[in-house]
Amino acid sequence: MPYEMGEYYKRANDYDLEYQGQSEQDVPFWKELVMRYTPCHVLELACGSGRIGMELLKGPGDFLLDGLDIEPEMLKAYLRKVSQESPEIQQRVKLLEGDMCDYQLPSKGDYDLIFLPFNSICHLYELEQQLETFRNTWEHLAPNGHFVVDTFLPDIDYLSDALNRPSNVYLEDEIEDPDDEFTMLLYTSRKFDPYEQLQHIVWTHEKFFHESGENERYLTKLDMHVFFPRELQMLFLATGFSIDAIYGSYDWKPFGRGTRQIVVGRKPNV
Repeated sequence: MPYEMGEYYKRANDYDLEYQGQSEQDVPFWKELVMRYTPCHVLELACGSGRIGMELLKGPGDFLLDGLDIEPEMLKAYLRKVSQESPEIQQRVKLLEGDMCDYQLPSKGDYDLIFLPFNSICHLYELEQQLETFRNTWEHLAPNGHFVVDTFLPDIDYLSDALNRPSNVYLEDEIEDPDDEFTMLLYTSRKFDPYEQLQHIVWTHEKFFHESGENERYLTKLDMHVFFPRELQMLFLATGFSIDAIYGSYDWKPFGRGTRQIVVGRKPNV
């Protein structure tokens, strides 16, 4: 079946605006993770427009950071941000266009930390895609390197409301443009397919421009695979990883005491 993904990520500026508040939640976690593991070479899969990566580069450490993404518009936005930074930061980051299922990078076997943040694993819809990504990541890691995956913990009540039928459209967010040019309302409807474990999401974006009084409306669609805990853990174990830790939130609570499942896998030193 065809899956919806790319359209949602083609408006990088609107994406950054919608998720500006997310950085307050998860960026401190990733900064702390880097401080704990002190990596030399890091790879961020599905790096997007650099929401997380740029903050890591500005934080402690002098590690090299590679970012991989399949969407050219996101990488262009990331590159624009990098170009505004100091030469020291620019020299530490490399951006690559590619699919996390089958990427082959020159630094294969050299990365001591690879991470896949903020639900991006949910774009791996087929079992073979999931296994290929985990196997490929295992091959790109150095011995004792870590692979960290962050996604939401499924909410059964939330999913049941959208079981096999679209949920009611509701206002998810009201966002003010930092330059005060417009206000954007974000409406959402979801449908959950329990057999494919897929959320079919439709967002309606409505912008109201303050000076002209005009408005713009557009739709974006996104499909997300819903990972249940044992399923995600099994992907790590089936592809050769040991599981060092599982956290339930960005403030390092143990699994089951939060709304996240953040799994830390390790490639054994063999």
